[in-house]
Amino acid sequence: MLEIRRRECREIRELMGWRLVYGRRKVGKTYLATRCLHFDEYYLVTRGLTVLRGDEELQLDEGVKQVIKSLKEGKTVILDEFQRLPDQYLDALSTAHPDGTLVLLASSMGALKKVIERNSPLLGLVLPYRLGIVRYSDALASVRDPYRALLYRDPWVIEHANSWKDVENNLQSFYYVVKGLIGEIFQEEDRKLTQTYEAVLLEVAEGMWNSVMVASKLSPLGLNPPKVSSYLDTLFKMGLIKKIKVYRGGRGSEWYYDVDSPVMGVVLYAEAKYKVSEGTRGKVDLTYPISKEFQFSVGELLAEYYDAELAYTPHGDIDVVLMKKGRPFIAYEVKNSFSGREAEKAIERIKAFGIPRAGLVGVLEDPPPSDDSIGPDRLIEIAEDVVRRAEEGNRGRTEPLA
Repeated sequence: MLEIRRRECREIRELMGWRLVYGRRKVGKTYLATRCLHFDEYYLVTRGLTVLRGDEELQLDEGVKQVIKSLKEGKTVILDEFQRLPDQYLDALSTAHPDGTLVLLASSMGALKKVIERNSPLLGLVLPYRLGIVRYSDALASVRDPYRALLYRDPWVIEHANSWKDVENNLQSFYYVVKGLIGEIFQEEDRKLTQTYEAVLLEVAEGMWNSVMVASKLSPLGLNPPKVSSYLDTLFKMGLIKKIKVYRGGRGSEWYYDVDSPVMGVVLYAEAKYKVSEGTRGKVDLTYPISKEFQFSVGELLAEYYDAELAYTPHGDIDVVLMKKGRPFIAYEVKNSFSGREAEKAIERIKAFGIPRAGLVGVLEDPPPSDDSIGPDRLIEIAEDVVRRAEEGNRGRTEPLA
């Protein structure tokens, strides 16, 4: 099976002392920890509140005692699904500090509270590290195919699809998986996946990018913009949606909300638009959601490369805006390919928004000349350069080419 080299592997390994690696389900926490760390023992807290150690199932009291014993012997211990561990065991765990190395893995953002809240016995003993989906730069440097890299940002997809065509041909199946995964995420957060949360996610996937737009579509559910903002904030904290800064030509800023995982965003769009859960009838066009997710991933890559902040201009349809110190210094149009006239119009539109430099990103072929024209080969080179600089610890800044 394809393996993507993730820089989080080094980052997790270089953390000192006890640590908590947390993030939503299926982003690769267990896979990374067990492959990137030298550890002596691995324990898993089950939903039934027992502890698995290899083929052995222990009662919770005995499992925690074994973890503490191993730590006091100076061992490195991984304790997976830590969010399930009842709070009354935290005092006991803390007695082993600073012996050994405890690596906590948690599929819940709420697990963070267990180690940072004021009254937590683990406060100051455990260093938290949030793990998200695969960085686009890591995926592209490993896969060397822009669209497959986009697909594989959510690691669980790797064993189920070789291309976006596989997703398109099996949308109903992928929707059931995505909905089940979202349900598990809510369960681990001790929340219920209500009709309202699901409706908000579907609207965001379909392109309703702020609270006003979502509320206008969901008013029959009794939602107004402040209520929608609360739902969006919760979904953001759970790692299901992301926020991208909006640049609007000097008229202030707000956030553009989008589903965090590209494959989840595309599948939820298909459900919102075509009701794929009921079976597809007729042609399903996924051009819009895949293009949207691709432009944001390319934007993340370029923001890393130029050490800049990513923004988007939905009102002017400017795909990627890069900012430093709150001001845009270059923006890009992202397309599979450009005609000469399309390139001219894109450059004109960018500069009409007061952005000094305009670049073009051609995914399938080199674009026409601009202030910074990036074709498929250079896009891969940029990803490789970002990964190389990260490995070398070089955070030097790169300026766009003239």
